[in-house]
Amino acid sequence: MIHLTVKHRDGTATKTTVWASTEVAFEEKFAPLSWGEAWREEIPHETYLYFAAWHSIHEDGRTALTFAQWIRTVATVEVDLDETKAGNEVPPTDPEAAPG
Repeated sequence: MIHLTVKHRDGTATKTTVWASTEVAFEEKFAPLSWGEAWREEIPHETYLYFAAWHSIHEDGRTALTFAQWIRTVATVEVDLDETKAGNEVPPTDPEAAPG
């Protein structure tokens, strides 16, 4: 998962998390480009990041605006690298541990 912060033109900020449902919506919108391929580009298109932020906020019910309306309220979208990295860490498992 990816954690994002949307900074709005009015000075407010919205934190959001990109879940699998946003990844699927992304692939449906930008097909044949996959979610993973979009981020392998040296410099991904900003539209990808903005769409992911809008979709996750829209899906959470925190905006009723269409993407075209919402993007006019946005100053920047930033990836919260520390939170994203921490959220993607999987705790190590003990291969010796038997299922309970």
